[in-house]
Parts: sequence; structure tokens; C-alpha cells
Amino acid sequence: MLSRGDAVVYKCRGVYKVEEVGKLDFSFVDGKKDYYTLQSIDNQRDKAYVPIDDEKNIRRPVSEQKAKELLDNLTEVGILNVKNEKYREQEYKDCISSFCPENWVKVLKTLYSRTKRRGSMTSMDKKYQLLLEHALSSEMNYVLGIPAGEMTELIKKSE
Repeated sequence: MLSRGDAVVYKCRGVYKVEEVGKLDFSFVDGKKDYYTLQSIDNQRDKAYVPIDDEKNIRRPVSEQKAKELLDNLTEVGILNVKNEKYREQEYKDCISSFCPENWVKVLKTLYSRTKRRGSMTSMDKKYQLLLEHALSSEMNYVLGIPAGEMTELIKKSE
């Protein structure tokens, strides 16, 4: 169980701190359940309420060692092999839903490569690019102190 002040990665929305643990006084939640009240470290207006038994959507940030390994092996991370364009978004979602930074890099490299090849970016690709750049930058900034835009440049250079 997490405690007040613990850092977590919430879905692929970035790093949050556990602000409170307990019941919520909202009409739209189960009053018998305990929730984590999460506060984004990047945006003071962004809060999330997650049931404490929901282990799929939150995880602890990767360790410093894991983060350094990811950076050291960026060139080894490949791109997605999308066989059918109709299922491109589903493949992105499947990869993203693991909440694994390496998979996020894989999707980003796919998006960068696709944009370079096409000469333009689709709105769907832009949506996932912004989402993942933020999530990955937030976590790498928290763990290693890497400034936000630098992570994106490191990934682009590793192609």
C-alpha cells in the first residue's frame, strides 16, 4: 500500500504524489472504498482519485538504475511493426497500456519514424506523441532530473 507523499506514475499521465489515502466525499464514488488522492507534480490543477485496489493504473516510478539502463539502450529499442493500418491505434494502445517506459519509447520511435517517412503527422499520431512525451519526460525528470524537452531529443537521436 502506498503512503502519503509517495510518488507514482498514473496511467501514462506522468508522475503524481499521493496526497491523501482514505474515503472520498463525492456522490459519484463508492463511499465504502478507500482511494488515493493523487496530485500531479507537473500541474497543480491536475488531481486524480484512484481506488487503492486498482493496481493496473498506478505504479512506482522506475528506479534510477532502470532509467539509466533505458537511456543507455535507446538505440536498441525498435519500432512497432504495424501490419494493418486499420489497427494502428489499437497497437499503440496495447503498447501504451503496459505502462512500461520502454514500450512508450517504442511507440514514440514509431511515431517519429512514421512522421519523417510521411512528411506529416496525423492527428491521432500527434495525440499519442504528446501524451507519451509528457509521461516519459515527467518520469525521467523525476527519477534522473532530465529536463522535459531533452528526453524527446534523446529518443529522436537514437533512431
